[in-house]
Amino acid sequence: MDINQGFRKLAFFVHTAEMYHHYKSVWRLLGPDGFDVVLHGTESAMAESRALIGGMGYSCHDSAVILSAGHYYDVVVSNHSLFTYGERPLIQALGRRQVRFMYALGKAKHNFSAWNQHYDLILCFGPWQAERMKECCSAVTFQMGYPRYDDYFRQSELQHFLPTDLGLDPNKKTVLWLPTWRGLSSLRLFSDAMSNLIKDYNVIVKTHPLSVSAEPDALKVLQQYPFTAVITHVYDNLDLFRCADFVVCDYGGTPFGALYLDKNLLLLNVPNAAANALTGENSPDVDLRQDIVSLDASERWRISEILQNKALWSEQVSSRSRLRRRFFSASYGFSAELAVLAIKNIKNLIRQG
Repeated sequence: MDINQGFRKLAFFVHTAEMYHHYKSVWRLLGPDGFDVVLHGTESAMAESRALIGGMGYSCHDSAVILSAGHYYDVVVSNHSLFTYGERPLIQALGRRQVRFMYALGKAKHNFSAWNQHYDLILCFGPWQAERMKECCSAVTFQMGYPRYDDYFRQSELQHFLPTDLGLDPNKKTVLWLPTWRGLSSLRLFSDAMSNLIKDYNVIVKTHPLSVSAEPDALKVLQQYPFTAVITHVYDNLDLFRCADFVVCDYGGTPFGALYLDKNLLLLNVPNAAANALTGENSPDVDLRQDIVSLDASERWRISEILQNKALWSEQVSSRSRLRRRFFSASYGFSAELAVLAIKNIKNLIRQG
């Protein structure tokens, strides 16, 4: 009996349950028989991923099981290559061809690191990422758009839908705050001013997926102030973007999710962000502040005033439109189809690239 007969040829590498929401539109097209999910990380992280992803009917295997079985996938899809197996990248120990499925814009020093050389094909959100990839690796690039948010455009009737589990007041507008983690996070600097908004708005805070395990002390700051909802567990950003009238971010990928969906976007500034080990002066989440309205912590009590400035938000429409053309391919609503097309034609793309 073939020891590998229970495994498929294509795998998605998952190190946190949050990746389910990132890949689900692609997985839906491939179908449960079209791929395996390889889980990696701590026992608790893998258990959370297995419960969510396996519960949706997808086949999950621990990375140690795959390595022990000696199975070698034809194609492995992952969002980064930061894990090792012996002296080689773990993803290369799992499969022949490597596809990087970009997770986010922002944090350029991270996204354009030397480990991109571990990949054969990189699926980018648009022309900006594809061009920058040339500076750090020789992998073939393919511009897919942003599959995670396909349903936002496909299911327009769900826009402005209020999730019933968050206790939102339908008579108030909703502010969604999506702080990143560690040194670039706005949590400690802006929690007081953000909580002050609940007099007039629903205020939802969703923390970075890794904050719970990596920086529990930072989350204690939120406990000092009242918010409509604080989300520290796995939760689909798509549902939050749908109900948000305003999105407040700092650094990383979430500002670009808001930009992609053309949401009113306010950026919170953290001192010395351009010098952070993950960003750099040419990081897009730093440069975004040239076009998108932003605030220093010393001005944080102006947030309410800014949210009420209709003229400002009217002016921001053209800025967001220009930025979307720069950062994203115009595949709104069908990006997953392009991603699947690229994965299935990886041999041809590499040959022609």
